[in-house]
Amino acid sequence: MIRALIIILGLVCWTGLPASADSGSSQAVNRLFDALKGARDASEGNRLTSLIWQLWNHPEDPETGELMTEGRSALEKLDFRTALKRFEEVIKRSPELAEGWNKRATVYYVMGNFKASIRDIQQVLRLEPRHFGALAGLGMNYDALGDKQQALNAWRRALDANPHIEDAPVRIRQLEKDLQQQNI
Repeated sequence: MIRALIIILGLVCWTGLPASADSGSSQAVNRLFDALKGARDASEGNRLTSLIWQLWNHPEDPETGELMTEGRSALEKLDFRTALKRFEEVIKRSPELAEGWNKRATVYYVMGNFKASIRDIQQVLRLEPRHFGALAGLGMNYDALGDKQQALNAWRRALDANPHIEDAPVRIRQLEKDLQQQNI
């Protein structure tokens, strides 16, 4: 659980250069996903993954961007109440911004409110079905709830969206093993 929390917080707190959320950045995300599927090695896959996160984490609207930054900062400090407030404001201002929903889902997960996290992740996936961070989070939520099959399905989808998720193959193997043992 501690390792998962560290991974989640690391993904949540990635920052980079601002990027617009306009159709140009949507096209950029599409190109990055295409490149990600064909990445030659882990280094290139990690670089492309980082660029996708940069685009997702920096909305066009500066005020929404500031709320995102404040929310990530609060989450880093484990100030869940402030983080939730900031991400709720992001969602109200920009309900089409998948990453606002994803960040709130992360806060809910860290707080142990797995069902609320899953609801937000479902919204993320309606907006961006390839969101590998949300898919991995979905797997973690279902695993925490004891639903190994749903967790396995989510992790497989995450790995399909991004073949360079380092932890995914290990989690998939473990979940497959757990399910085999349940069926004995």
